[in-house]
This record gives sequence, C-alpha cells and structure tokens, in this order.
Amino acid sequence: MNEKKKTNFKMTTPTLVIFAILIAAQIVISQFLTIHTWNLKISLSFIPVVIAARLFGPLGGGLVAGLGDFISAFMFPVGAWFPPITLSTAAVGVIFGLFFKNGYSFLRVLISVLISELVFSMFITPIWLMMLYGTDYWILVSSRLIQVAVLIVIKLITIPPILKITNKIIASYKIEFS
Repeated sequence: MNEKKKTNFKMTTPTLVIFAILIAAQIVISQFLTIHTWNLKISLSFIPVVIAARLFGPLGGGLVAGLGDFISAFMFPVGAWFPPITLSTAAVGVIFGLFFKNGYSFLRVLISVLISELVFSMFITPIWLMMLYGTDYWILVSSRLIQVAVLIVIKLITIPPILKITNKIIASYKIEFS
C-alpha cells in the first residue's frame, strides 16, 4: 500500500495566510503586550499559539510558537538567541495542539496549562537560562514562582473562551483543516 500520510492541514494559500497572521500576532503580543526581563516573561503571546493549535493541531501550534519565538529573538532581542529555548516554546505549542486539536474541555485546558507552566516554564526554561547566563538553577526556579502562578491563572481564564470562539468560527464558516 502506497498511501500518503495524512497531515494535520493542507498547505494552501489561505492556510499560509492564517499562519502568517498568527505568527505576526504572536510576535506583536510578545513584544508590546508583555512584561519581559531576561529571566521572566508574563505575556498573552500564547493566544495565537492556542488558536493555531486548535485549528492545525500539534504541528501548527508548534510552528506558530517556534517561528514566532525565532523571529522575535532576532527582531527584538532581549538576550542572546538560544535554540533550546525556541524548541521549548515550540514544544508548548505542540502540547496545546495535542490537547486542543479535537476539541477541548476544562480538564484538557488545565492539564495543558499545568504542563506548559510547571514543566516548561518552571523547570525546563531555567535549565536553558542557567546554561546561557551561568545563574544558579534554583534561584531561577524560585524567581519564576510568581510568573508561573500568574500565567496559570491568566491561561485558565483566557484559553476556554478563546477555544469557544475559535470553535464558533470553525462551525460558522464550515472550515475544515484536516
């Protein structure tokens, strides 16, 4: 059997336009609607990633998150660009895609947010920052406690309505991304 593997989305012009808009939105939000220092970031830049994850699944969420982070790092550098941080950002987009591709529930939102914040933001990103800046790991972890707590609350409040609106748009326009 020589069947083509089914991807999460078809690369059409409208799909590329949606990707470009979501990446641009992620960059703008991450630069202008963010509290950002070298080791802390409180931002709403996850919103375009969540939309991409719902529309295009893990690959779409990962691409919007990763490309948005990569482009932001060069257009508006806060520190040195470090590929593992971009990979972690893309991994969070993949996680959102895994949880939201086929719909959502508050439990899916909760688990995805806890993974993104507790696993990546609280423990993995400090590893990369420690390697990059030579700062003590546990000092970085402790300094991120408030950021993680704030972002968990923000994400749990904002992601469900975003997914609900995205679902209405998909249904009203009969959009098919598979």
